[in-house]
Amino acid sequence: MRVLLVAPYVGEIGWELLSWQGRVRWVFERKGFDRLVVLGAEGKSGFYADMPGEYQVVDLSSVPGSAYEDRRVLQESQELLSPEAIQSIVEKMVVETVEKLQERGGEVETLWPAYSGVPWPCDVRHQRFIRFHRETPDPLPSPWVVLVKRTRSFGATNWSEQAWAELEKRLRNQGINTSIFPCDSEVAIEALSACDLAVGQSTAGLHVASLCGCPSLVWSVQAYLCAHSELTNQQRYETGWNPLGTPVQVYQFSQLPQPEEAAQQVIRALKMIGRHTGSVKQRVLFKSKWRIKNWLIQHMIQTHTFARWPWPMQRFIRYKLV
Repeated sequence: MRVLLVAPYVGEIGWELLSWQGRVRWVFERKGFDRLVVLGAEGKSGFYADMPGEYQVVDLSSVPGSAYEDRRVLQESQELLSPEAIQSIVEKMVVETVEKLQERGGEVETLWPAYSGVPWPCDVRHQRFIRFHRETPDPLPSPWVVLVKRTRSFGATNWSEQAWAELEKRLRNQGINTSIFPCDSEVAIEALSACDLAVGQSTAGLHVASLCGCPSLVWSVQAYLCAHSELTNQQRYETGWNPLGTPVQVYQFSQLPQPEEAAQQVIRALKMIGRHTGSVKQRVLFKSKWRIKNWLIQHMIQTHTFARWPWPMQRFIRYKLV
């Protein structure tokens, strides 16, 4: 039996979703493995459940720093851990697992994350994505909005609990059911497979929504150009990290909205792109634009020739067409 053993992913969940689990599936299927064994943190088994094998929870508390891209950063010094340093910390658990699998007669190949901050492209030449879906035992009636709270302490300031509570109250007064995004992948996929809209500040839970085909409303205070993809955060949600073409509305802010404004945006998004409440015409229109923009990203922006074009042409494609 040929076994693909996947070493622990220590970075951001968003990066694991759009730059790793799809790569794992691509390698597993292309190389014809019989079984998959993934070593990883608790609560993420649902991202690999479609492949035959098991998800083994391991303790990653010995890895210092905070998750950053596909690696770790030390918050006080802003020093990035080297790929060699990360691999040396988790190597023992990988070697022990290899030995156990070999004792059972398995032919084991280990797949390591690069831990280098360089993402895999979201295209069929490098990754294979599926639409995550789980039947929800007791779904809330429509309209149903999942509130995706950003809880990460690193980076942008999070929306306050008071603001979330006020938004929930305003939506409830409009007859809109709400639930809070759960941390476990299986439970999160269940909710996002059935709800009408996912709402929140730019965070990993909204990437989960994208892979569940759940329309999303994203608040972003990140207006910079992402270094590796050459896309803004808005373009990343709409196309670059949206391999299924899931409808999304992104609002760029210098600061997060007040609850009253946020509630109005949610209501508009439900009417435009909500899974059961939105306009079919708007979803078809989004998909059509997504196909064009995605083609431009993959065949122009991400090619080496694009950098040699005159800047006015680059600027027009990057900021007007995409």
